[in-house]
Amino acid sequence: MLSADRLYFTFIYVGSMMMTLYFTFTIGGASGYLLVMSASVAQLLALMYYLISFLPGGAAGFQYVLQAMWIMLKPIILTCARVQAMCIAKCVSLWFRGSSSAS
Repeated sequence: MLSADRLYFTFIYVGSMMMTLYFTFTIGGASGYLLVMSASVAQLLALMYYLISFLPGGAAGFQYVLQAMWIMLKPIILTCARVQAMCIAKCVSLWFRGSSSAS
């Protein structure tokens, strides 16, 4: 972790870990939640890049695997997004219908 070529990502990983803990224990509410999630994503990305650097093929091999995963998961992700959009539209229409009848 402390080799010269990985030192930059070590600092990013440890810094994002500290930010995650700091935001978790000091900031509350929705803004705190968003800050914790963004710091967690930064932490995950730094860890993934660090682990990828040990794989044979490195980033090129990982990119190939990600493209293959995207091809397999794209129909599922798009279907989930469509269902979520339909559910949100239904909830919004019910909410507006309920608020207009109450007035």
